[in-house]
Amino acid sequence: MKFERRIPALPMILCALFASSCAEEKPELSDLEAASLNNRERFEQVDIRYSDSAALQVRIKAPEMIRYADPGDLKEEFTKGFFAMFYDKSGSLRNTLSSKYALRVHTEGKTYMKDSVRFSDADEAVLITAELVWNERNGTLYTDKFVRILRKDEVLQGYGFETDQNFRKGTIRSIDAIIPAEKLFREDQ
Repeated sequence: MKFERRIPALPMILCALFASSCAEEKPELSDLEAASLNNRERFEQVDIRYSDSAALQVRIKAPEMIRYADPGDLKEEFTKGFFAMFYDKSGSLRNTLSSKYALRVHTEGKTYMKDSVRFSDADEAVLITAELVWNERNGTLYTDKFVRILRKDEVLQGYGFETDQNFRKGTIRSIDAIIPAEKLFREDQ
């Protein structure tokens, strides 16, 4: 007498269908969206970290980044804005920089930021402007637009601004300021 054990096919098929339905579905791009990404790469929930000798220097987070992969003209566009954090050699957060739009052009070594640009330093000074250019090669930030700098008890504003990327030394052209009197006039004079 021969014993055969048969496993019904229906439970096996149901298990296979259930397992395949657990896979995450990725939305397909429309033909128009796919054509707009020709020679481009699109990334979501970007978290880029730049380091030197294993020490974190800059961290950039963005909801979306489009990398233009044209030969000799590499660009990264942050269409939905970005948030950058700058660290010192000890790993402490020094500065933050954000905007609602940015374009980084590798051949120029510059990042162009527009719309609600905000730069803050560890001393709680805040720069607010409509446009700002970060020159990565010489470590400067500058604009010809209106800027406002807020410090603990000071408000500085004007047109045209340049500073080092550590926000330590800067120049505002055509300045208007509100500064406490004790900073303007010393008692010992």
